[in-house]
Amino acid sequence: MSIKIPVILIGEDSIALASLRQQLEKDPGFVVHKRPSGFGEAAELLQKAPTSAIVVIDLGRDPDKVFQATEDFKRHFPHTHLIMTTADNSSPVILRALRTGAEEFFSQPFNWPEVMQSFERLRERITEYVITHRQQGHLLTVFSAKGGVGTTTVTTNLGVALTTTQQRTVCLVDLVLQFGGLTSFLNLDASYTILDFIRNLQRIDHLFIDGSLGRHMSGVRVLAEPTYAEEAGKITASDVDQTIDTLTEAFDFVVADTPKEFDETTFVALDKADRILFVMELSVPALRSAHKALEAFERLRIDTKKIRLILNRYEKNKLLSQESVEKTLGISTFCTIPNDYPIAISSLNQGVPILDISPSSKLAKSYRSLAVAVDREFSSAAVTRPRLEQKKAGLLSRLIPARNAR
Repeated sequence: MSIKIPVILIGEDSIALASLRQQLEKDPGFVVHKRPSGFGEAAELLQKAPTSAIVVIDLGRDPDKVFQATEDFKRHFPHTHLIMTTADNSSPVILRALRTGAEEFFSQPFNWPEVMQSFERLRERITEYVITHRQQGHLLTVFSAKGGVGTTTVTTNLGVALTTTQQRTVCLVDLVLQFGGLTSFLNLDASYTILDFIRNLQRIDHLFIDGSLGRHMSGVRVLAEPTYAEEAGKITASDVDQTIDTLTEAFDFVVADTPKEFDETTFVALDKADRILFVMELSVPALRSAHKALEAFERLRIDTKKIRLILNRYEKNKLLSQESVEKTLGISTFCTIPNDYPIAISSLNQGVPILDISPSSKLAKSYRSLAVAVDREFSSAAVTRPRLEQKKAGLLSRLIPARNAR
């Protein structure tokens, strides 16, 4: 994702800032707030924008008042890149602007070549810093080879637990494109869907991402499924690939809920995953389906070392034990989630996470434990992913032969 630098303009009735906005809007490397704002509105925008935003302040008719407000503003947002401008280009004014924290000073009327060169230098400096210090987030793909075993329940409650227990930024992505249910499980109305997100991938920036995702009261963000089931066919594997890359740059964890069917989009989510949370129940049909899925993983060269087995609705079973499942699949159990139908169905029907509807229950505790275990895997040791360019090569070529074989 190319980095687009947010620019916020502060100044009342500033003709100079209006002309600057028009100039910057011609440059795709910047995204400018619609109109000049006051310090309060700018502070709200910066809460959503990254610290790499540029703020341009017109000193206006009362420079002393603006300088005082700027000093307080800079204390609250010390890493913001500050530019000041005014018609008074006397040495005392320029010196005070620099002492206040301005990185650039533009006298009015603007010398446009100099102004745009200054913005370009600042953008290059910000971009270099962001790329150098960026930490890629992690993709957790929740998958099951059999329907109805609770992948969406695991996705939503793990996301909430990672956010509230581990204080991580989390985005849930509904890749059950025809009949997804993440928004229903969290009682959210989706005004923006994954299809809208994909259509605007070329203009994605931090402010756009924030406005494109549903927001749950826990802090979890949600990229919803398409509004209509027939729209799922408009989304390609490449779209999902780019969407995942974009979101993992913005969040600590991206948790993708996937269908049981193997298709191109599911394959991308599995192949790109840092961890595959493989959900199953203790039943013979579920075990058979899981075994077939693992065989398919091997054929498609999806790294089975990434798999973490989650036994959902777990109860001890004399006919089929946890040990026999592990032996058959060749995978140790990562987490068991106990069976508690009354709490689970109440959570589902009310659209309230299990951690909220019954926080002291064994079920809620198991999700908090799962979040701790997942987070520990990435914080205890460096998890490096293969270079993206290398992974993309041959992604679909590995899937297409398998499909043709069918």
